[in-house]
Amino acid sequence: MSATSGRRTRSARTPRPAWVSSCGPRARGGCLSCPRAGSRRTRRGVRRRCSSRSACRPWSRARRRTTTSTSASRTSNRRQPVTEAHAALQPTVAGPLSHLRILEIAEDVPGPFAGRLLHDLGAAVTKVERPGSGDSSRHTGPFRNDEPDPEASGLFSYFNRGKRSVTLDWTQPHGRDLLGQLLEESDVLIVDERFGASHDELLALCEEHGGGERALSVVSITPFGLTGPRAHWRGSPATISAYGGLTLYFGEADRAPIPPPQDLALTQGGLAVAIATLYTVLGRGGQPGRGQVADISIVDVLSSVHTGLAATHWVFDSRQFQRHGRRSQGGLYPNAMLRCKDGFFRVHAMSQKEWRGLLEMMGSPAWGDDPEYQDRIVNGDRYADLLDTYIESYLMQHTKNELFEQTRERQLPFSPVRQMHEVLEEEQLLHLGLFRELSHPNGEQFTAAGSPFRWRNAEDDAPPETDPTGAALLRAPRLGEHNDEVYGDLLGLDAAEIERLRGDDVI
Repeated sequence: MSATSGRRTRSARTPRPAWVSSCGPRARGGCLSCPRAGSRRTRRGVRRRCSSRSACRPWSRARRRTTTSTSASRTSNRRQPVTEAHAALQPTVAGPLSHLRILEIAEDVPGPFAGRLLHDLGAAVTKVERPGSGDSSRHTGPFRNDEPDPEASGLFSYFNRGKRSVTLDWTQPHGRDLLGQLLEESDVLIVDERFGASHDELLALCEEHGGGERALSVVSITPFGLTGPRAHWRGSPATISAYGGLTLYFGEADRAPIPPPQDLALTQGGLAVAIATLYTVLGRGGQPGRGQVADISIVDVLSSVHTGLAATHWVFDSRQFQRHGRRSQGGLYPNAMLRCKDGFFRVHAMSQKEWRGLLEMMGSPAWGDDPEYQDRIVNGDRYADLLDTYIESYLMQHTKNELFEQTRERQLPFSPVRQMHEVLEEEQLLHLGLFRELSHPNGEQFTAAGSPFRWRNAEDDAPPETDPTGAALLRAPRLGEHNDEVYGDLLGLDAAEIERLRGDDVI
């Protein structure tokens, strides 16, 4: 890849992903289907032929090395009926997606957040983690008393509650084989850039493990997408926000832009992943064997959602949005965060009635009747600094709660700028049952947000706190907690084989 243009040169080669099988000595004596060397890459980059001319597929059902006793009884790709042995991939909560089985090989925020949302809707989500270290967020925190504990990370617990965890090194031949078996028991695979697969290779996965009553679909999460001149670029939330144009609008006009909250890019990406997952399932139209690859680019999400309106203004009238600090750009004055006695208060008068209500709340000051200040658009363009000082002189005499009560009495849609402890105590959110007690795997309790959605039948008068979408928040899993359940009950491995795989650092 050219260092200056980012375009791939003719002689450059894309590194082979770690999960792709290869014949020869590097694969411990041969490919996954035979012990002979001498492979060749096909145009798709996944299937190969060894010297015996037998087709080598990374995770073929017919060539399982680790479960020869169980694979002999499976003669087709058709999904087996759900039995007690399949309980390992059954949902842990009731919901409209209780028929869906999801395999998640993704870290940090976007993939895990999407998996958590889908779990809240009833899907059975199994998280694949690296043996020994697990998901990187296990080591990020926050931790209680700042004591690092991979089983007590607040970040991991929040984004991974209710899932199952298995450990697997899919770069090893036996690991690739086990991953193939897990894929054949799944409807959707969610992966991020750490999986290291190209678009064509993910399509090949769909073909390899499709067919039967359900088809495997893959949802890919990368900073810049799977195709195009920037496909192999890496990026952090801060750099992606800057590249996608979002950072330009944060901060004061006369100072450098400041990065937006980091999780804004990642959680927005997670929402897109969840929506794409629903489409890959619902979009099949009930037809078998139609797996798809959904390509989620985080910079694409940011550019379409957050900077889409700014792009429209630029296309229509060549107007560039500018940073306005505590004020919102355009519209009627006032629309700003102003200081009060104990913090900040958001003042946004959307109508003339609300503007007059604000003036009455302030005691109808004389300047409110000054003809020079009657055009509220002009007020925002010319007099915003002056009028802000007039309004703040009143706000500074009152606390946020006092001002909130005054505005509620006059039905003014203004709001205090809440601190986090105030959000956790908010009466409306408590009524909706958003915040609930969640356990770390070590047994410690902490408060966390539940599902952002809930539903009831039209004739059901039950309060939200009894809603099936959030009646109980299941804790996040320990690293590899469900290895025996998934590899034993679902895939049919005996205890000795599972222990051998542990000893070989495969799981």
